Amino acid sequence: MKSLSIFIISLFFLISFFSCRHIEPSPESLATEKNSDIRTQNIEAVDELLNNCNNQLSLKRPIIVASLVSVDDIYKSSTYGRMSAEIIANRLAQHGYSVKELKMNQNRIYIKKGEGEFVLSRDLQNVASKHDVQAVVVGTYALLNEGYKDSVCVCLKIVDPISNIIGCSKCYIFETRHENWE
Repeated sequence: MKSLSIFIISLFFLISFFSCRHIEPSPESLATEKNSDIRTQNIEAVDELLNNCNNQLSLKRPIIVASLVSVDDIYKSSTYGRMSAEIIANRLAQHGYSVKELKMNQNRIYIKKGEGEFVLSRDLQNVASKHDVQAVVVGTYALLNEGYKDSVCVCLKIVDPISNIIGCSKCYIFETRHENWE
């Protein structure tokens, strides 16, 4: 009986000891920081745009994606703005949407050398009716200096080209490097 009591008490202390032991997590089990590169951020933004749209977009009617422009100068884009437009167009196509490639048809689309494709608001309705475009993806970005370390704020919108009504939008902030802005 005495040995059984000692065994139970020992077992109790062992269980208590091991339940309080600090175990270092393996690197695989640690939550990794969300990847914040241009590609990942834009892909996630498109996915959220499509999930939060007020208007149902047709997979058959084309969509135009314009280069993202600086909020400080809507006639100025950058490598970031042009690459973002490419990534956004690719993601929409991956979801099965018909995305009109602007570089193939420059009629009525303002393309500034070294800046990318811009849809001028005065031509938006003409472009939409001529090409049966159901929506235009537009966006602005701003490099944030105060309180943010090399961050960019991006706002994307899917706009009805006939009514100019925003069907869905997404704004996000992520860290970047100044090299992306040249």
